[in-house]
Parts: sequence; C-alpha cells; structure tokens
Amino acid sequence: MACAAEQGAFWPLHDRFMAGDATLFTEAGIRRQVEFEGLEYGAFEQCLTEGETLPLVIASRNEGQSRGVPGTPTVFVNGERIDATFEAIEEAVGRAIGE
Repeated sequence: MACAAEQGAFWPLHDRFMAGDATLFTEAGIRRQVEFEGLEYGAFEQCLTEGETLPLVIASRNEGQSRGVPGTPTVFVNGERIDATFEAIEEAVGRAIGE
C-alpha cells in the first residue's frame, strides 16, 4: 500500500485488497487493481522492486508489534486497544468524547 500512497491512492487500493478477494493476490491481480485505480503500474512496480518505501513499512510494522497489534483489523481509541466491532468502537468513542 505504501507504493500506492506514493501515487496518492493508498485508501482506494487498501480498500480493494481488504475486501478479501483472493484473486487480487497474484501478480496479474495486483496489476489489474493498480491500473483500475488509475495508477502507473511501472512506477508502482519500480517502487516495490527498489524498496523505496520499505523503511516506512518496517517502521510501521515495528510500531504495531511494540503496541501488541496482532494483525488487521486492530482498533485503538485514545491509545486503548478495543475489539474491532461496531458496538465496541461506538462505546469507546462515546467514552472518549464524554457521552
């Protein structure tokens, strides 16, 4: 996703991959989605190959591990890890804003 962010499309590509379509996790599937989002595939592939964003990805992973993040989705509200359910998020946000 960091390479998609380089072209301003982190969230659109993130959402597509998080939707759970296993066909996306092939080289052809990745290319199809990158191009569907209007990204330049050559630049995307170069970013992956040359590791331009690797330090950012590693730092993000390390921060997650240090905070006890087991994977996605993991939700924090005011630094507290909560269940990733609508009800738990709604309750935590309500507490955070004083409801």
